[in-house]
Amino acid sequence: MGRRRKKQKTTAEFVENNKAKSENNKNFNVIDQKTVDISINDNENGMITTSKNRELSSRESSPVSALSMRGKIDVEVLSDFENDSEDIGMITDNEEKYGSLEDLNERVYESQTLKKSEKSEILDSFVVSRFNPSSSNVVCYEEKDDNFDLCLIAMKRGESISFRGNVLVASIYGEAVIMGYRLCGVSSEDVSESLQIDLNSSLIFHPVFSPKTHSLLAIESVEKQKMTHKISHPGIIACSKTKSIINKLLSNIDLTKGGYDTILALRDISWCGIQDVENVASCYNNIFSSNFANNNEKKDNEIKQSKTDFFNIKGFYPIFEVAPGMTAFKIPHSWENSTNQLVTDILDFTLPPISIISGHKNVGKSTFSRYLVNSMLNICPKVAYIESDVGQSEFTPCGLVSLNILDSPIFGPPFTHIQQPYRSYFIGHNSPRDDPDYYLDCLRELITVYRRDIACGPEYGMYGDEQMRIPLIINTHGWSKGMGYDLYLHIISSAKPSHIFQFYSATITNKNLPPLPEYVVSPNDQEPPKVSFVEMIDTPGPSKYSASDRRVLSLFLYFYSTSAMTVKQESVKWWAFDQPLVRRVPWCLDWRKGLTKGIFMLSGEVPLSQLLYVLNGSIVGLIGDIDNSYKSEQVDIEMSESKEQESRIIPNYFPCPDFSPPSPTEYTCLGLAIIRSIDPTSHTFHILTPLPSSVLFKTNTIVKGTLELPVWLMLDHTKNSSLGVHGVQWKRAPYMSIESGGGVGNAAQKIRRNIKRRSQKPNI
Repeated sequence: MGRRRKKQKTTAEFVENNKAKSENNKNFNVIDQKTVDISINDNENGMITTSKNRELSSRESSPVSALSMRGKIDVEVLSDFENDSEDIGMITDNEEKYGSLEDLNERVYESQTLKKSEKSEILDSFVVSRFNPSSSNVVCYEEKDDNFDLCLIAMKRGESISFRGNVLVASIYGEAVIMGYRLCGVSSEDVSESLQIDLNSSLIFHPVFSPKTHSLLAIESVEKQKMTHKISHPGIIACSKTKSIINKLLSNIDLTKGGYDTILALRDISWCGIQDVENVASCYNNIFSSNFANNNEKKDNEIKQSKTDFFNIKGFYPIFEVAPGMTAFKIPHSWENSTNQLVTDILDFTLPPISIISGHKNVGKSTFSRYLVNSMLNICPKVAYIESDVGQSEFTPCGLVSLNILDSPIFGPPFTHIQQPYRSYFIGHNSPRDDPDYYLDCLRELITVYRRDIACGPEYGMYGDEQMRIPLIINTHGWSKGMGYDLYLHIISSAKPSHIFQFYSATITNKNLPPLPEYVVSPNDQEPPKVSFVEMIDTPGPSKYSASDRRVLSLFLYFYSTSAMTVKQESVKWWAFDQPLVRRVPWCLDWRKGLTKGIFMLSGEVPLSQLLYVLNGSIVGLIGDIDNSYKSEQVDIEMSESKEQESRIIPNYFPCPDFSPPSPTEYTCLGLAIIRSIDPTSHTFHILTPLPSSVLFKTNTIVKGTLELPVWLMLDHTKNSSLGVHGVQWKRAPYMSIESGGGVGNAAQKIRRNIKRRSQKPNI
């Protein structure tokens, strides 16, 4: 049975009785302290629960209508949290003692994570860069009047640079590898004279993100490969000014004398705004930025600082010594062998191969998927990718299954490359457990769409190049027992893969999948798939960030993203964290005109009278027709139909389980939105979404699942949260409170799945 979490109480009496044990308690102000229950209850996720006395808040009637929420926030101190803890909070009544709620929240989080790290603090030596910067192999552009950061790095074969932060990378000469993708130089191979790049050539920079929430990436110089044709993938194209500066800096590098095999150009990408996510929630402090003050040895600190100064790129922090909390991305030999075999088969197969990646949770499936995609992009212009893990989606927020068409390499964790999919469906949960049939129907439709529209070019109406074969990668969930394993076998039966990559571990055998059935290994109606066993990633110690922390990060980066991220526009913010969601002007969606189909509820029996209360302050899926043509005649027809329903106060409602979710053959998910508030008098939903108006106007259905709105998305991180929300005091803020709630219905029920049956317990 799982460990019980102890209930704790902080009281003035407790402090008085323990004065003799600690001299620090002598100055403790017992008058200002109240008896506060900080025990752990079911509301660990920081979700917004529904209180007994609820009301709807419109934008005009509420002083904080920029984000009207339902229920209360339970802000707690987690005394003994495990990896499944999903949110860290705090509580205090002595604000002057700690300065602000944010300061104490930060202290609580640091103290708790320190206790966790003390249990097993293991340092990863592979994270140290195998590169010694000097004035001869690192040349920087020093005219800072232009606010233009650029440097050239000359590397020898085998040298690598591990780093934390973000940067733009392009190869000038030779080749370098980042997470399986080869960056090929644009300069001529003849370097008998001075090395220069053609100003008319296309120099492409690729964004690389390496936060400490995941294993840090490395840039490695490798030997050139003879390629029959060079494939170029979209990125940020350098202007003529950038190429002129690079040619000027190349004159300072002696390629022959130094024996360099690769020359890279690095540029600043801090303008994209992703590092500002650290300001939204204290638990994500320094995930991109570096903090040299944490080093104990002043001498080592100065050495490391001086090495970093060679590069002079804002937001780019190379690693030159081991540090706790940082691990390196290491590629096992089984990954390389299996990937090389698939790349060879792509060139030999008549039809593009379909690959399935399977394994237990937390074994490295998503990381291997990114490595596999990058390796395939070395020989393919595009790669198709189906994400079936609704809890840890790669290119969308959680709760969706999607089909994506990838034409550029992936350098970073999932929350750095969220994009609009080719087709997606809203499952509405972090697991397919609640509706496995609908989950399988959506995946079967995605596989059908791939075969019909994408697999082999013009014959299926998508691409005009007959030689363009687009392989497919299917990443499966980590639910490997019971119903989860049955779902995995159904995915194999529907996809009929040519390759299966299955994770295994020689030491942790309980994370290995059972042997595949005979009908999968030796099917009667097709060639048997090639099954490759790949090693599980061996991480040096527990991760500070849990799966729920990464889901919250994906939601952050999704709702704060801008349209510039989609087109990779340079020098324009891709994520706008400078304006909190509570200050943004929402879209107004009239359910009489916009929701022609209605509202679907995927879980829970919600009566019609309580529908608007449930939708208020929740995350929903915006659904539209699969037919992307949205003509003006169709708008006129829908407007005429809506006039006949002007008297309808409540929208069309399809509750669960009386009605099935929207059919995957007719509808697609356009994206997610937050219903910020509801105005019943004007029949309007006030919604926040990053979708552009051209996509948003296709919405005709709203679907509500069980996705929870993180507390941090409801706060104004640009101001002191101890004063309230958006300048409104906590006592006047509707549906929100820093006090712990109580009573029946205070929190959503949680299902404990760590209790084993007697037959499942080990014999002692």
